[in-house]
Amino acid sequence: MPIKLAFKDEKLRKVCERPRSAKLNYGEAVGRAIHCRLADLRAAESALKYVEWGFGKFDESVDDRIVIPIDDQYRMLVEAYRPHADDSEALDWTQVTRVKILEIERTNES
Repeated sequence: MPIKLAFKDEKLRKVCERPRSAKLNYGEAVGRAIHCRLADLRAAESALKYVEWGFGKFDESVDDRIVIPIDDQYRMLVEAYRPHADDSEALDWTQVTRVKILEIERTNES
């Protein structure tokens, strides 16, 4: 089952779902790369697989996030969707099949 995507807001959804919007906001190369990363994410059977494939890495500062490099200047922050999890429970990344795209940011903004 492919990973399902949710978005922080409508503007981010538009950028992520419409190639033209991504290219207008981030330029041709980055816009294309955003859509390639999202296609790879949708193809993964779990968020853990996506990281194992080398397309992203776990955020060291927050245990429920993945950082996805887009190019040398931008990265995407993705949060695991945990509908029924207790905050004290450890996150099982093999079970994460839904994520929320939080933002696309410049790599030096964090």
